[in-house]
Amino acid sequence: MSTTSSSRIPSGWAFAAVVIVVAGSLDVIWGLAALSDKEYFREGELLFETLQTWGWIYLIVGAIQLGIGALIFTGHGLGAGLGMFGAFVGILINFVSIGAYPLWSCILIALNFVVLFQLATNWE
Repeated sequence: MSTTSSSRIPSGWAFAAVVIVVAGSLDVIWGLAALSDKEYFREGELLFETLQTWGWIYLIVGAIQLGIGALIFTGHGLGAGLGMFGAFVGILINFVSIGAYPLWSCILIALNFVVLFQLATNWE
């Protein structure tokens, strides 16, 4: 019988936390790039709104994902639930804005899907 408390998070959660922090960081970079230099994006290919609006959306979502990643690292059950929701929102905004920078959006969709999958299958 072990007397130590099990404060370790499941390995799937740890992996998901690292990936959501990476995805959140990339979203912040995407947002900053969209706000500062529009020549890298095809603004006319966006489904709606302007590139500046999407830049702010990506900054906000990226910051939230970074916070969720920290919450998942703590092992809190709320972190996993918010992580799945944050990953879903990340997939959604990347899908809707895929016209501005398709390769970047596809990479972020894949990363967010990995987070969603890891958190859903490693629920304890």
